[in-house]
Amino acid sequence: MLTQERKEQYRKEKKEKIIRIRKTLSEMTEKQRQAIADKFGIVTVEGHSLTAHNQCFLVAQSELNFSIVGGYKQWQKAGRSVRKGEHGFYIFVPSKTKEESENSAEVSADDETPFFFTAVVFDISQTEAIAKSEAA
Repeated sequence: MLTQERKEQYRKEKKEKIIRIRKTLSEMTEKQRQAIADKFGIVTVEGHSLTAHNQCFLVAQSELNFSIVGGYKQWQKAGRSVRKGEHGFYIFVPSKTKEESENSAEVSADDETPFFFTAVVFDISQTEAIAKSEAA
């Protein structure tokens, strides 16, 4: 189990890494970002295309030729496991939170505030098929 100090260090390192990558992406033109998205065509394990921003975000993190990405549990559901020692890569995932109001029963869809959090994904090249005996 991680100590509180190690958790804080991990959060700080993650934040610094994301800031560096975002800086790199902000210096790119929209045309450059779209060219990367067109070149790679990265999709999720469920078959959804990643946004051009997330594709650029992945490419900025590694020289890996990304093709199909998914989270740890997504790969397990798909019958694959992430190989031991593999390191994941960050993408931004949209979410909504409801703003608190005096009467929570009156919260409408208009009161939802979108925000993004980071999720860790692995490329299919970092996974292997789960043997049938392991899956049972």
